[in-house]
Amino acid sequence: MVNNSIEKEVTRVSTGLIDNLISGGIPKGSVILLIGDPKAGKTTFISQFAYNQVKYGIPVIGIFTDVSKYEFLSNSLDFKWNFTPYLDDKFFIIDAYTTRISGQPKFAFEETTITDVADMTQMITVIKDMSLKIIQRGNAPLITGFISSLTPLFFESEVKWIYKFLEDLKDIAHRYKQVWILEMNSGIQPPHVETTVKAIVDGIIELRLMEESKTLRRYLRVYGMKRTNHTLSWVPYEISSSGIRLEFPPTV
Repeated sequence: MVNNSIEKEVTRVSTGLIDNLISGGIPKGSVILLIGDPKAGKTTFISQFAYNQVKYGIPVIGIFTDVSKYEFLSNSLDFKWNFTPYLDDKFFIIDAYTTRISGQPKFAFEETTITDVADMTQMITVIKDMSLKIIQRGNAPLITGFISSLTPLFFESEVKWIYKFLEDLKDIAHRYKQVWILEMNSGIQPPHVETTVKAIVDGIIELRLMEESKTLRRYLRVYGMKRTNHTLSWVPYEISSSGIRLEFPPTV
């Protein structure tokens, strides 16, 4: 059932990563863009966020467009994030990769597959169906999700349909108080496309690689997140064997 009551107070979803920067967590009913340089750690961020959610008992819908399920699950094990016990219980995979990359083997677990990555209507329908499946199981007051990544969708579909997909996803998130994180590489799409995507979403987390004294350092910042006080400063972070860790994060 859709909750149409007006929220007098913001209820938040803990990320387990950047809560000090965003007043304790992401507001329920948000679509967040995770954008940044290639190899800056976006997939690590997504994996760490998702694993924290399933540990908290929150169902996660994961849509893969640029990585196979096997690769995602295997890479997560490098950080000791074992999703296998949660598959089809708290972690629900939507495979949009296999049919996009011809000849890739199918993974053995029960799954939902996107048969046409260019069909944004099918993508929304599958998300709605998966959400309903989770809700019907009961005991799921909140659903989180992620797309890894938006970038291949721009190669498969027209930009206007991607904009419509984002608007539709935002409507689902707002109506059902879900939280979605959408991964996207920066600097690949024309500036006006990137700007439009940023304008549609409810908040932005940006990851950058910056050269300092002939060494690349990683920085993160948050801006434009609705209903949230947050710092606008670049915050250094590192990626260790336990995942992303902010260095001396400021508190808002």
